[in-house]
Amino acid sequence: MEETGRKSVVLIVDDDPVTRMLMRQSLKTIDLDIHEASNGLEAIAAFNLYKPDMTLLDVSMPGMDGFDCCEKLRQLPRGQECAIVMVTSLDEVEDIERAFQVGATDFMTKPLKWPLFNHRVKYVLKANRTLQELSLNKNKLAKAQSIAHLVYWEWDYQADSIECSADMFDMLGLTREKKLTLKRLLTVIHPDDRNRFMRTVRLAIKDKKPYDIEYRVQRPDGHMLFVNERTDINFEYGQWRIVGTLHDITALKQSEQEITYYAYYDTLTELPNRRLFIEQLETTIASARRHQRRFTLMFLDLDRFKHVNDTYGHHVGDELLCQAATRIRECVRDSDLVAKITLESDNRVARLAGDEFTVLLDDVDHVDDIAEIANRLIESFSEPFVIGGAPLYVTVSIGITVFPTDGHNVQVLLQHADVAMYHAKQVGRNNYQFFSESMNNYLKLRMEMEHDLRIALREEQFELYYQPQYHARSETIVGFEALLRWRHPVKGLLTPDSFIDIAESTGLILPIGDWVLMQACQQVYQWQQELGCAYRVAINLSALQFNQNYLPERVRQTLEQTRLPAETLELEITETAMLHDVAETIPLLFALKKTGVRLAIDDFGTGYSSMSYLKNFPIDTLKIDKSFVEEIVFNRKDAAIAQTIVQLAHNLNLSTIAEGVETEAQAQMLLDMGCEEFQGFYFNKPMAVEELSDLLKHD
Repeated sequence: MEETGRKSVVLIVDDDPVTRMLMRQSLKTIDLDIHEASNGLEAIAAFNLYKPDMTLLDVSMPGMDGFDCCEKLRQLPRGQECAIVMVTSLDEVEDIERAFQVGATDFMTKPLKWPLFNHRVKYVLKANRTLQELSLNKNKLAKAQSIAHLVYWEWDYQADSIECSADMFDMLGLTREKKLTLKRLLTVIHPDDRNRFMRTVRLAIKDKKPYDIEYRVQRPDGHMLFVNERTDINFEYGQWRIVGTLHDITALKQSEQEITYYAYYDTLTELPNRRLFIEQLETTIASARRHQRRFTLMFLDLDRFKHVNDTYGHHVGDELLCQAATRIRECVRDSDLVAKITLESDNRVARLAGDEFTVLLDDVDHVDDIAEIANRLIESFSEPFVIGGAPLYVTVSIGITVFPTDGHNVQVLLQHADVAMYHAKQVGRNNYQFFSESMNNYLKLRMEMEHDLRIALREEQFELYYQPQYHARSETIVGFEALLRWRHPVKGLLTPDSFIDIAESTGLILPIGDWVLMQACQQVYQWQQELGCAYRVAINLSALQFNQNYLPERVRQTLEQTRLPAETLELEITETAMLHDVAETIPLLFALKKTGVRLAIDDFGTGYSSMSYLKNFPIDTLKIDKSFVEEIVFNRKDAAIAQTIVQLAHNLNLSTIAEGVETEAQAQMLLDMGCEEFQGFYFNKPMAVEELSDLLKHD
């Protein structure tokens, strides 16, 4: 038996030492005994030596891959007790299916989300311990059945009374003063099981064959038992007798129910999980087809939930999810309309994933009824969530689909509900939207926009505008931020807000980003040569661009072709993009730094703002986000945050530039704080090349 209170043992198996180091670093906050292996053979040896509770197993390794290794680990002593989580960059369905076929407990996809990684490990360990305890209890119960003295009875079914052991009265909760008769026994058998029990007994008497049956006993004290009754029929001394044993299997049933619970329910919110929801939705679709009726599916997503996690921590996010689940469940339960339709309204609410929930409404398809329930849900989120004594406001966006109008299968219904929910967010959040023909038109418009983007790239419809950046004290121009514009032949000049999400989702941002890099470097080099000033140019990198391994080489080639001095090119990267995959970020940043360019963190203070990456990443500049600058004169908290960023940058020998400076008072306050550079409408708006060229010549 394991020693109580011992540390959980985790084995990390990965051929990449950086990944192993990052995993170990991320798990420092959990009290674990961590061991490592770099390949399958080392993993087997380490598994035998340390007998881990959990193995994090990379799929793609030289020699023995993760699938073969997993299969071999399961055959080792304690191999069936260990949680094995496959860590893979593969996302094909057959690869995931194969992982489970070879015995994987779960899988994680690369790139890993490091802020969530240790939480996933913690929850897998917790669930595995629970399953081990349940399995242990089940084994104990099985052994007890073979050696225990079970309650015993005999019945000459021509007689009135049943002979039984004294313990049988105790099990059934009956007093011993009266004899046990079949009639008296029926009074404690659950009403829903009585007819089945009597049919079984009558058939046994008729055919002279034994039976094995499970049924429920409702004791007089209100306690309900699950019992297993096994019998044999003997002919003795000229008469037939039924001999039987009765065994209390309540604990076994509860264990089975708990195992089922972990498979079909979300342990955080106690709602049905995605697996159970999909099964329910498939059943509902089949029933609706059979009876030619309609039903409604609602897709709910909490607004700005990621901001809550990033700002307050995942423990607050988890509590928020629990409270949100309670509100949704109570809201559906309180609906008179739903209550009339199904007695299982609680099971019609599910947590699909993350902060996504679903509500399934049978036979609800009238627009007014659906709107009433949707409004009820939105209203339930109007009150603050109180977590740790502090109020927290979070709203909800809802997408609605109706079967069969909006889809005939699970995939299409979910996809259209998701699209409707996304549209609800697009039009302002905290509202509901039906999937409709207009939404189909919206999808068509997105496809048209994608088509136009491809034409724009081919026909060079893009332009760069430049917003000057000023030295704080001298108020002279020291550089520019290159800003993308699209001169659409029909819609006119478009800013990135109207098309950048489509560009990123389709991958078109990569060639567009390459074009921006080349154009900006060429133009700024021209200004440098014409005006004799070492102007700097800042270019934003999208998260998709930043994740490309060829980026450093592309930057080097561009600098070589345009002859722009490397130190006058500054690449701006958001915190979120940098921390998406730290294992990839660290070498990529240093590779970029080797080209000689400057690196800036864009919108600093709005993301993770982790001190560790400021220490470890080769950063040159912090850009103070305009959300802190906007109210800096009147809001002491914004002023304190800006002052802290400036002081932090100064202590780390980093430069600072404030975005969104629009008033003289803002500029003066930032100057007093020690901010080195400004950018904003107070000095100049983004300008076309010709307009800025004139300004530079007269500056």
